[in-house]
Amino acid sequence: MSLVLRFVFSAIGLLVACSFVPGLGHGSFLDLLIVAVILAALNTTVGSFLKVIAIVPMACSFGCFSLVINGLVFWLAGTLSAKLGLTFTVSGFWAGFFGALVASVVASVLGAIFIPKDRQRPQGPAPSIKVVN
Repeated sequence: MSLVLRFVFSAIGLLVACSFVPGLGHGSFLDLLIVAVILAALNTTVGSFLKVIAIVPMACSFGCFSLVINGLVFWLAGTLSAKLGLTFTVSGFWAGFFGALVASVVASVLGAIFIPKDRQRPQGPAPSIKVVN
């Protein structure tokens, strides 16, 4: 359920980004959900590959270069979604840069509010440990 919520929050982030960033366009919410899946797939493949290649600029900029990579991946997602016939468009790098920034902030805030953190230690007696000599 958490994964589905994350995709919905990403689609809402895309919707907000399209509302505030000039150069971004969208169609239906279903198209934005599909773009959220495409964006997740591109971030895990192409984005990770680019971050490994650009390790030196990322280290020199204290990680700020990852914003440039995220903008490029966002721009690529817009290009790929247009090729697939979806109505999500990104007009250029700067639209992708600021769109990725706004969409990720909105999705992160929604995730922090609505997705519960169940990472507490289990309660109960401590496990017994046998020492064998």
